[in-house]
Amino acid sequence: MIYWLLALLCVASYFLGNINFGKIISRSKNVDLSKKGSGNLGATNMYRNLGPKLGYLTLLLDACKGIIASVTGYFVFGGASGVYPDALIGLYACGLSAVVGHIFPVIYKFKGGKGISTTLGVFLVAQPIVTLVTFVCCFILVWFVKYVSLASLILVTVSVVWQNIFLPEPNLVITLLTFAIFALTWYAHKPNIERLLTGTERETNIQAKLARDERRKEKIREKQDHKQEKFEQKSEKKEIKQELKQAKKQNKTDE
Repeated sequence: MIYWLLALLCVASYFLGNINFGKIISRSKNVDLSKKGSGNLGATNMYRNLGPKLGYLTLLLDACKGIIASVTGYFVFGGASGVYPDALIGLYACGLSAVVGHIFPVIYKFKGGKGISTTLGVFLVAQPIVTLVTFVCCFILVWFVKYVSLASLILVTVSVVWQNIFLPEPNLVITLLTFAIFALTWYAHKPNIERLLTGTERETNIQAKLARDERRKEKIREKQDHKQEKFEQKSEKKEIKQELKQAKKQNKTDE
């Protein structure tokens, strides 16, 4: 393994992690997400305050940071040739750097998100099937239990444990890198863990949110229908006036 190249990629991955899509998207909507809800700039707070579409978009874009960093590290260090453990070390070293960049971004004075979406991207590269299955299970858990933070911690824990159990052979560096991701994301969720233990954690009711969005869409449709009806009424009145004018002109002509 070329260590200077790994260090260079880790630095690049860190600055990739600094890109905060939650901040970018919320600014484009003229909203300061840091002053809304939990104040977090991640996908969950985006979902709660600006709706599901922007929430899922934020999750996807933040996950892409982890995917890009991990894929780069994996293939630069022999992923295509199946080189073990260098390929996985490259994957997790760059992935970890992106997660650190997301949680502690230097360009935002080290105030970032909680790293779950970016971590999801890392594990999607490392173990796609397991991660997708775990993600779906966690989504179902949120649907019923309503705690995104709990599902996020379960997702990270399962991914880390699974990776280390099913390594081709034990490797201390990979274990340390995956544990670092585990420790960082759990640390970032420290306030959430405290609220979960005290029963004060904020719920994310997906069912209620979807129902509210549907009612909002229905109101918008009703307003549009009302405007359309008014427009049609005005058009009809104009047509009647024009017909009356033409009729008067015709009567004058006949006289």
